Amino acid sequence: MRRARRRFGNEAVALERPQRRAHSAGRIFSPGFRAEPYWWDAAPLRREEIQQPLPQSAEIVIVGSGFTGLSAALTLARAGRDVVILDQDSIGAGASTRNFGMLGRQYKYDLLTLISRFGIERAKTLYAACNEAFAFVNALIEREGIDCFHAPSGRFVAANTPAHFDALEKELAARRELFGHQFHMVRRAEQGEELGTAQFVGGAVIPEHRMVHPGLFHRGLSERVARAGASFHAQTRVVGIERQGAGWLVQTDRGPIAARELIVATNGYTGSATPWLRRRIVPIRAYMIATEPLDPALLASVLPSRRGFHDCARDMQYARISPDGTRLLFGAMTGEQHDDLTDVAAALHRRMLALFPQLGPVRLSHVWTGQCGGTFDFFPHRGQHEGMHYALGYCFGAGMPFGTYLGDAVARGILGEEAVTALDFPTMPTNPLYWGRPWFLPFYLRFQKWLDWRDGARVVRRAGAA
Repeated sequence: MRRARRRFGNEAVALERPQRRAHSAGRIFSPGFRAEPYWWDAAPLRREEIQQPLPQSAEIVIVGSGFTGLSAALTLARAGRDVVILDQDSIGAGASTRNFGMLGRQYKYDLLTLISRFGIERAKTLYAACNEAFAFVNALIEREGIDCFHAPSGRFVAANTPAHFDALEKELAARRELFGHQFHMVRRAEQGEELGTAQFVGGAVIPEHRMVHPGLFHRGLSERVARAGASFHAQTRVVGIERQGAGWLVQTDRGPIAARELIVATNGYTGSATPWLRRRIVPIRAYMIATEPLDPALLASVLPSRRGFHDCARDMQYARISPDGTRLLFGAMTGEQHDDLTDVAAALHRRMLALFPQLGPVRLSHVWTGQCGGTFDFFPHRGQHEGMHYALGYCFGAGMPFGTYLGDAVARGILGEEAVTALDFPTMPTNPLYWGRPWFLPFYLRFQKWLDWRDGARVVRRAGAA
């Protein structure tokens, strides 16, 4: 496959070839098809920001303008601190405005796995952080009055195999016993009330999970940060950091800025300026498509309950209805590394039709990608390294709750408040053969797909294989 010549994270810059191909294909791409997030339609990036002069110094410099950086900035600025936020791209151009928009309580590990690995008391402490992060982000949206389609829509988790169904029921029963989380199981005969496909064996409804419009959430949060007095500097790439006395000298492509405190909140976009973190964060690409506006009856045939959905396979598929109720958003192929988003759109379209054949004539309006940040222990992390504060590593699917929660925790730690979390690990592991390029991901993904095939989970997508 020919490599598209673009800087990742800025797909809209070089879309001439994909758009030409899309218009010539015509069959699955609607007029105006774009390789950028659907969320940007309602919350467009301000790509023409007027760059203000970079200050020579600031009390606190935050690198990264996603949910983590903004949450930290809001707490610090409202406490009267002088805060400067730097981003190598437009404000919010990274994963925060590219994700699925689902708010839940989960790690990469489920609760029963945590219990088997760490014992019940440590597992309860770790999983309690999921509850705290979930409560924090929901309270933040409600307290600030951020208009982002925040709604308790619930989630349907589809079981690919009978073994998945049994394991899902045991897992959710353990969460209910220890934390009071509600759920109910849906047998295969009743699955049509939740999902318009026959390719699963039932699943579970988790009613308390919520959905938001991530672009509008980010826009609302950034507006409140600006009103609190923090300053934004977009298109400002950090090229190096070094200790300067008790503080930091942050080198950027627009000049240096001195800071007393430094927060790095770059997650899946962590680069060479912070090599210690780069060796501990694995960038993981996620991909999504949006359909053109659909007839309400057709959408209802796919997701009758209008809940967000994902399956139990390692090679996960997920879908939701857009907040305005007009489109289906669908994602899969997480972790794969593709540069041509038009090819990605076609592959995702095939995967979508394998699940929902009633969508056969439907065309696509958007395709996009973004980079999550994985860790070698599969946990998010908050901590310090030689005085540099960080919060990152949300391991796909938990960036909104954990990002906002840990960003605030970093800020409160700087303010001298008690802000201990279960995710303040004494160290952040790496691999001696890893230096920032995830060379092992293709092998890992093949193994995960083989496990799906072995377990029988792969059968539900063979017809849609790319």
